[in-house]
Amino acid sequence: MRVRISAAVVVACLATAGVSGCTQPTQTCAVADYGGGTSGYQTPQQALQSVLAQPEPGLKQTGWKLTGRSATAATFVSGNDSVDVVKNKAGTWNVGGVTVCT
Repeated sequence: MRVRISAAVVVACLATAGVSGCTQPTQTCAVADYGGGTSGYQTPQQALQSVLAQPEPGLKQTGWKLTGRSATAATFVSGNDSVDVVKNKAGTWNVGGVTVCT
């Protein structure tokens, strides 16, 4: 009986994770601090636009949504790509990091 329960749990976990058969989707993500042209924006959206104006290879150009926001940070997501922006002590927004998944 214990073996049946364990097998059922494994199957349920695989189905929940979206694993089909014995193969898993391959995806590579690169996370990096972002350096160029990324400081002093009045809004988080302007900081995001600065990244999209100088696109990283593989970074999606459309479909960006604000998925997290606090008084000092915001996260934008498009698919599996993300851009994190933070508010500095001067009150302006800077790009903190960019994640690109291919």
